[in-house]
Amino acid sequence: MTSGGSAEAIHAAAERRLAKFGQRLTRQRREILDLVLAAGRPMSVPDLLSLDDADVSQSSLYRNLVVLEDVSVLQRVAGWGNHDRFELSESLSGHHHHHLKCTSCGSVSDIPANHGFERAVDIEATSIAEELGFEITGHSVDLYGLCPSCR
Repeated sequence: MTSGGSAEAIHAAAERRLAKFGQRLTRQRREILDLVLAAGRPMSVPDLLSLDDADVSQSSLYRNLVVLEDVSVLQRVAGWGNHDRFELSESLSGHHHHHLKCTSCGSVSDIPANHGFERAVDIEATSIAEELGFEITGHSVDLYGLCPSCR
């Protein structure tokens, strides 16, 4: 599952976030969340629709992904090509990470950030921010190239 907790805990957190905006964790939203959790990687709409367990129409999927993103249950990961992908928000998963993006097929994979990498990014970011008078509130790193299938 995720380092942030069980599916039940994530459903409960999603339900609370949705309620703050007058929304509910409907059967379809719960199913979409379960599909994204089970995938363990950022998923595009076509990826989600192709799953055997998917029992949701394309229009409902788009509508519900937008709602889940708006309340910070899911986050959008810009993909290479025509389809963005969705994954559990870092605030729910408790799992900060970066992405490998294939420039050929458009696949997106998570890279768990190691502490040395994060420390180096933080040091450089702080230096740049101080020099330019900028306040940094977060960061992301995407690495582009060819996945094993496309190499």
